[in-house]
Amino acid sequence: MKANKVNNSLSRKVLSGSVLRLCNLIAALVCALLLMPLMVHRLGDRIYGLWSLAVVFIGYYGLMDLGLSSAVSQYLCIALGRKDTVECRAVFKTALGIQSLLGCVALVVTAVLAALTQLLCRDPGDASLFWKVIAILGVTTALGFPVRVYGGLLEAELRFDIQSTFDLIGLLLRTGMIAGAIWAGYGLLALAWMMLVASVPVMIMQVLIARREVPWARIGTLSFDHKRTKGLFSYSIYSFVTAIGDILRFQIDPLVITIYVSMAAVTHYRVASVFMRYFVNIITSSVGTFQQVSSQFYGSGNHEKLERAFYFATKVSIWISVFIGFICVFWGKPFILHWMGVEYKDAYVPMVVLSLAVYLDVSQFPSISLLYATFNHRFYTYLNLAEGIINLIVSIALAHSYGILGVALGTLIAAIIIRIAVQPWWVCRAVCISYRGYMKYVGWNMVRCSCLMGAAVTISAWGLRTSYVYLMSAATCTAAVYVAGSWILVFNGHERKVLLNAITNRSNLHERDEVMANIPC
Repeated sequence: MKANKVNNSLSRKVLSGSVLRLCNLIAALVCALLLMPLMVHRLGDRIYGLWSLAVVFIGYYGLMDLGLSSAVSQYLCIALGRKDTVECRAVFKTALGIQSLLGCVALVVTAVLAALTQLLCRDPGDASLFWKVIAILGVTTALGFPVRVYGGLLEAELRFDIQSTFDLIGLLLRTGMIAGAIWAGYGLLALAWMMLVASVPVMIMQVLIARREVPWARIGTLSFDHKRTKGLFSYSIYSFVTAIGDILRFQIDPLVITIYVSMAAVTHYRVASVFMRYFVNIITSSVGTFQQVSSQFYGSGNHEKLERAFYFATKVSIWISVFIGFICVFWGKPFILHWMGVEYKDAYVPMVVLSLAVYLDVSQFPSISLLYATFNHRFYTYLNLAEGIINLIVSIALAHSYGILGVALGTLIAAIIIRIAVQPWWVCRAVCISYRGYMKYVGWNMVRCSCLMGAAVTISAWGLRTSYVYLMSAATCTAAVYVAGSWILVFNGHERKVLLNAITNRSNLHERDEVMANIPC
């Protein structure tokens, strides 16, 4: 009975975490779709391109995390799986000390970057504005470094509901304040201040609530335990290299466009790529909880359940990826024409190309989580970095002739080389899974989902018009057909049972084990 209650609680936390993350992403997408045309039309392509470039530069600050956020979450999950509260407290204190130091480093980097903005901006007026925006956004990001540890606490405890609530509050504050500043006629500097003002109260609340929900997380005196610091960095160094690869894959493109095309072209590329960011985030939010759960399974030595859960997470990832990919391809053009205007129609083809690249990546997301959960992520970091380097080289080579489309093609070509040819083979080899069985499982589910989605799109083709009413009605119809068909054709009876039990809060250990036993391995 006790085991049943524990597993019920685990299912509820994972399910509620995934649902809340998806709700947050939908809210974030809606806010982005409302804000972007307002900002672009009020600020103009060049100034909005400057804002996008500043946001990209601040995104590079994620490298200063050195991959510690993932390492902290991993080690806390392992300790929680072993019910070792002493180790949890020690990891927390060590991580908080390191992240506080990194926050100070981020402030220094902000000062240096602000001083060097004249090298990037040819116009003195742009340079003067750019360094101020960078300074404010840099301070905001630096304050967030120690707060990340508290976010790691909540995720390790599977309190995704609390973390999602903070994300939603922060999103609504930022969106409301930025929209108000734009309507009042303020410029980029005011937008940067709005980001800072909206972020600080959310950070304070996150720290206070995390301390309340996790009683063992008490600061006392910050420490840099040599053994645990070494352990964290030995894990995080590979996450750090992966982060470099991610920047080269998805975040270096605006810089390439600025140098080889134009600042205004950054805005057009942004129209295409904004959908891709949410494509990635939706998948990571839907099955991202798999890594924390699998880490606990790995820590408790339950390898059989870990493998079976991996296959199910892969099916869910493919199922969602196919739906979003088809929506981007078939709904993208009429939506862009109505959303941003006919002058941005050149963003559609790059969006299709990026959709294919992202699909190759996120449809296999659970395999990456499995590598990190089982400490087999070292080789993946090299693959990710190699993909980023290929993307950079090909994007630069094609940018001269094809503009933003050439940059998008660089991302797709790199993804084809790494995600199709190399990654599946390595994952199966690293975690001792049959390569043939895994590829058959992935291929068969891709075919089923694609055929079903093709039928759903055909039924809803009447709604592919430059009208929000038609587009939303058709998308709703497509989703209904796809979900209903998937319930019968994609998920088997045992999987439907576990999903229903998790939703209705009636799951028990026997039923879940029965489901896992019937997932192909």
